[in-house]
Amino acid sequence: MRVHVLLFGPLAEIYATREEWIELPSSSNEAPTAADLYRHYRQRDPRIGELQKSLHIAVNQTIVAPNHPLAPNDEVALLPPVCGGTSAPESNAADLIDLLETPLETYPWREHLTRTAKNFGAITSFEGLVRHDKVSTAQLSTGQGGSEQASTRQSEPVTALAFEAYRPMALAALQQIATEARQRWPIQALVLLHRLGNIPTGQICVIIAVATSHREEAFAACKFLIDTLKTTVPLWKKEITASSSHWVRGVLLPAAKETTSAPNPETQSRAESEKTQRRFVLNKKLSS
Repeated sequence: MRVHVLLFGPLAEIYATREEWIELPSSSNEAPTAADLYRHYRQRDPRIGELQKSLHIAVNQTIVAPNHPLAPNDEVALLPPVCGGTSAPESNAADLIDLLETPLETYPWREHLTRTAKNFGAITSFEGLVRHDKVSTAQLSTGQGGSEQASTRQSEPVTALAFEAYRPMALAALQQIATEARQRWPIQALVLLHRLGNIPTGQICVIIAVATSHREEAFAACKFLIDTLKTTVPLWKKEITASSSHWVRGVLLPAAKETTSAPNPETQSRAESEKTQRRFVLNKKLSS
């Protein structure tokens, strides 16, 4: 069976590709599962095992359990924990939601708010910038040839952040966040913008803004939007210094937390592995 696989964050570096078509063995009685696809990549490079418990698998932009059966031409995404997925709700015309690869400093988001909001009395905005942090702890770093290795580095300033997204799922998640915010507060217009690609220190990476009648709800909605974005949107972040780079530890997407754990097949006998292979789940914490 042929499926289209998308790889993100450290996985794209491990396998030196962001997308590819692969063939999975199938039979007339049983289709391959998401766990079978994971095993395919584990056999190609065991380093994926370092991401086991924290790895999400999405089929056609929906997080699935390891025993989820695959169909021909499915789009299957292997997703590391996010640094910021559900199906997209209907978007509101007063919402400006996008992922951009161009600088946000000059983006006319305020004009959008003033044009679409009706009788607003407050605009609250948040601009997240790339900090001049220093990296000094042991991290899974990227060396020559794209290889990853654990090393303790001397304190180095961050020169840039690189953001990567699973765009369809990320936009859907941003729209879902906007819908939830509108259900909680009387928002007249809002902005959710996140930059992708390499962003030098001091530049803006995210803009959140809301227009409401009163300041209290504007402050509350703005805080909710940025806090929720950080934990629910499939975005990955890499810190870059003058001599190296590493992927920042992320968190599980909410849908992935609901999957049921099962033993690692490598610790079982061959007979047990055959019985449990359809419910295999990834089970080691991310170390990156």
